[in-house]
Amino acid sequence: MPSGKPGGIFKGDAFLKKVFFAAVAGDSYREQSEAAHSLLIKELATFLCCNESGIVIKKDRKGKPFVAGRDDIFISISHTKGAVMVGFSDSPIGVDIEQIKTRRKSVENRVFTSGESTLIDASTDENKAFFTLWTLKESYLKAVGTGFADNAKEIEFFSLSNPVKSNSEQFSFETGVWQNCAFSICN
Repeated sequence: MPSGKPGGIFKGDAFLKKVFFAAVAGDSYREQSEAAHSLLIKELATFLCCNESGIVIKKDRKGKPFVAGRDDIFISISHTKGAVMVGFSDSPIGVDIEQIKTRRKSVENRVFTSGESTLIDASTDENKAFFTLWTLKESYLKAVGTGFADNAKEIEFFSLSNPVKSNSEQFSFETGVWQNCAFSICN
């Protein structure tokens, strides 16, 4: 799916989701954030056939972004060094992208269940497995609107390949790697 071009599933005239990726040169959080917001606004304006100035992104009290005046569109934004990812859907969506680095055992016990740690241990690439699980967790927490402020262990993943298996009956998940970044989509 990742190619800088839209990926999406369409059903008749309705859309289910669209996800976009872009490589970015900026290293600072601010530059990455601006690039992600610009990509989201550009793609939303194209999708809605309107001017980019007509798209206003706001945040709710928990920090979840939304399109002002459009409660029929759910959005999610993520960025990491070198890449941005945005998604929008007609139902709750969460996207996350993280550069694959070294497994962070110091965080693992707080974020992952023992079963998830076993998945990492059993994988052929522990770093990729760690960040795949991380992005799966974060995409879920973004879709439900809490982020990591709430318990990350409320969702548990039983596989790291598509179709991803989890204890969620409400959401489905996709995951992959793009430009040395793990990414996940919860919708």
